[in-house]
Amino acid sequence: MPARITIHLAPAGPRPPVPPPHTGPAVNAAFLAALRGAGEADLSAALHETKPPKPYALTPLVDERNRLAGSSSERVRFEVGVLADPLTGPVLQALAATPQMRVARCLYEVAAVELAGAETYPDLLAAARPANRWHLDVRTPVAFFTAREEGVRRARPFPEPEWVLADLYRRWSAFGVPLEEAVTELISGNVEVADHRLTMAEHLLKAGAPPGRGSVGTVTYRVADTRRTTPQARAALDALVRFAAYAGIGDRTTIGMGYALPTAR
Repeated sequence: MPARITIHLAPAGPRPPVPPPHTGPAVNAAFLAALRGAGEADLSAALHETKPPKPYALTPLVDERNRLAGSSSERVRFEVGVLADPLTGPVLQALAATPQMRVARCLYEVAAVELAGAETYPDLLAAARPANRWHLDVRTPVAFFTAREEGVRRARPFPEPEWVLADLYRRWSAFGVPLEEAVTELISGNVEVADHRLTMAEHLLKAGAPPGRGSVGTVTYRVADTRRTTPQARAALDALVRFAAYAGIGDRTTIGMGYALPTAR
């Protein structure tokens, strides 16, 4: 089932460590190391080696204000989104058995591991409604990166509805139950941006490499013409948007990009 696990961290020494500005790749390394240390080496290797869509997503280190952790942060945490049913138990148990984590050069005690939310795919569908409008709070940079055959590698930082929703559909289809077929037509030809408050921000993709860039802020999508779709397709799309809370949006979600939460508006 899709689940979100929160790992609360505390300083391992007398002074709180000051994390670097970008911790996405370091959190990924710490997460996979925690699985190995708890006896889940095969799972750690499988998650590392699996090609997209991967069955998990991560946030960077964030604080009590939902901002990137820094020198003024009083409480530090990161979150893991688990997308495949068989993984929730092993991941939760491994993290709960981990006493310490090193994120970049910062050593933390694992203060608590919390199952912050969990819903089966059928539950997500059952709770969905045939809405016409959806709002996302994008907390870490979202971007879509071009493939090698598309020329020089480039970032597409605007969360175009077709890209965002088609990617969510791809991940849902890989791990969840089948969706209403008509939702693909809705995604590809009948959803538009109704509003946005987005700015550009940097995100580290790999240690020693230049940072990537993406959009953070808020974006609202809406159905352009409700007469050319069905309530069932709009409900399926509503489930997909709710799924974003677990899966994130865009590329590189396993290193902290695209942390996004659906919100009411």
